[in-house]
This record gives sequence, structure tokens and C-alpha cells, in this order.
Amino acid sequence: MFGHNKKDNGSYNIDFPERIIIIAVIIIFIAVIVLCAFKFIFKEPPPEDITPKDFTEYSHENDFNKNVYGEAQTPNMENIPADPSEPTPISCWGDSYTIAADYSTPSYVAYLSKNAVRLCYNLGVNQGSIEDIAARQGGVPLYVAPFDIPAKVEYREIAVSNSYGYEPNIDFDKNSGFNPCKINGIEGILSQFYGTYKFTRLASGFEDIILEPTPVVTKAMELRKNDITIFFIGNTKNFVDDAKTIEIYKKMAEFLDSDKYLVIGPIVGDVDRIKKINSDLSSAFGNKFLDLYSYLYNDAVKEYDVTINEEDKPGIAKGNIPANFVLNGKGFSKQGAEIVGKKVSDTLSSLGYYE
Repeated sequence: MFGHNKKDNGSYNIDFPERIIIIAVIIIFIAVIVLCAFKFIFKEPPPEDITPKDFTEYSHENDFNKNVYGEAQTPNMENIPADPSEPTPISCWGDSYTIAADYSTPSYVAYLSKNAVRLCYNLGVNQGSIEDIAARQGGVPLYVAPFDIPAKVEYREIAVSNSYGYEPNIDFDKNSGFNPCKINGIEGILSQFYGTYKFTRLASGFEDIILEPTPVVTKAMELRKNDITIFFIGNTKNFVDDAKTIEIYKKMAEFLDSDKYLVIGPIVGDVDRIKKINSDLSSAFGNKFLDLYSYLYNDAVKEYDVTINEEDKPGIAKGNIPANFVLNGKGFSKQGAEIVGKKVSDTLSSLGYYE
């Protein structure tokens, strides 16, 4: 039998088969450690080829925006050209106060569509900054540094920045209006993998060497310029400095091929800054500006006979809009979305934007 053999001096020898088992266990243990270290240091590379279907899965990390209307949605409906036989659609650009607060709560855009009796495109992204929105909308587009677009369908790492020399955090969500985009007329997918931007052309063709900074033409820049347009960033945290914020809003409005647009001021964040930005926006855009903060803080409470809870009164006293209108601190509640959708629709109607 195999086992331990006792020597004359009282010590034991381990038989050969048992040695093999011990050595094998040690080898396996070392191999597991090496494999874990290897995976930690060398991350799995992205796929060589990216198809139009892939970018909805790989190009961003946050899937929060799959449902922006409070109901099931067809991917990339923001990439649909407007039907000239239908009423002019409304494109709504913004942050988390434009998309729905959660999967079961309709966005204000859903109620706007209902009141306006027309299609509304929801181009909001979670925590979208004004520079991200301007890059996707076209007012302050992204520029790619010189690089080589290969003839084959394969990706190339690229460097991007806007005209301010800043690299904004771009959201490539399937409904953001970004992809498929074009660089020097070549259509492809711009994505972000492991902290770097990559461009993959959609079809093989001739090699193109980009010799100078070149703008990225997003899908929304081609399709959404003639819509009635709403710019609404609800949280002051998603702005840059005040003067630059006004400048970017002006550039986004100038990029449109229509003068039918509405700028809505912020509603949450530092109260003093909310009031300052709203005052600046009012001076810059006149009747094309909506002070939604003042409306929700004052008139909406009276118009809709909103009941204010005792625990919410201290916040209101500090200048915050009633908590009734906000859900989870990141979007509108159902009541808030419904009230805002009606108010925005009435404002667009008063401006004569509806045919």
C-alpha cells in the first residue's frame, strides 16, 4: 500500500504518488495566481470589427437610457428622417431631466409629444454636460486629430477634442443622435473602449489619410437641424462657466436650419447660480427662453394645487423647487414630467411653432 514509511530514526518518507499530488496542487495554485495577474494587467482587447449593431452594446457603459419614454422603444429612432407629410417633430436635447427618471416613469418629452400631437425625439442623456450635448447636436462639434482611415472595416484609435481644445465626455447611447457618424465623408462608428476613442468605418473603400483636424459629423447633425428644438439642461452641475454656457447655447441655436427653438433654464443645483444663469439666458434669448425654475417654484404649485409636505418646506424656503416634482434627485416625477410637458408645449404654441 502507498502511504508514509517510517524511517529507523522516527521520521517519515512520503511515497511517490503522494508527492505528485502535492506538486500538482502547488503548480495549479501558482498557475491560478499567474493567470489572475495576467488578466489584471492585460485587459481583453476590443473586437477588431464593429458592426452597426455592435455600437449599441459596446460604445458606452451606462444602459440607463434604454427607455426614455417610459415604454419600450425602438433603438435609434432619433436616427429616423422626419416625414415631410407629418407635423414638424420636436427634438429635445438635455441631461437626466430630459430622459425618464426610471423605467416606469414617463419623461416630460412623452407628455410634450401628447400635448403637441407630434413625434418628439428624446436626445437626453444621463448627466449629459453642455459640451457633450453641443458635440452631438453640432453647435460645438468634435474634431479628430490627423489619422489614417484604413480601407478595410477595422478600427483606428483616434484623439478628439472640441473647438475649445477640450475632450468632453461623450455619451454614445443608441438614442443620443451620435452614431453612425462621418469623418471626411466616411461613415462609421465612433466608440470608446478602455478610455480611448476609436473609429470604425462601416464599409470597405479607399484609404483616407486625415491630414488636419476634421469635424465629426453626427447623425443628429444631418437629421435634426430642421426640427423644432429644445435645449434643456436641468442641473447646474452639467454647465461650464456662465459666460461659456451662454456662448455654447448660442452656437447650438446658430447651427440649426430653423429659428424654431426654445432654451429652458436650469431648475436644480446651486440656487444663486440657477437665478444667475436664468437671468443671462433671458437676456440672450428673449421670448425663446423659458424660466422653468420660476414656474415650478411659484405658478405650478398654485395652478395644480400641489400639496407641500412639512418636511419639504425648509428646502423650498432655501429656494429649491418642490420635491413633488422630482424623483430620486435625478429626473422628474410623473407629476413633474406631466406639468413640464404641458408647460413646454404651451410655450411652443405661444411662439407660433405649431403649424
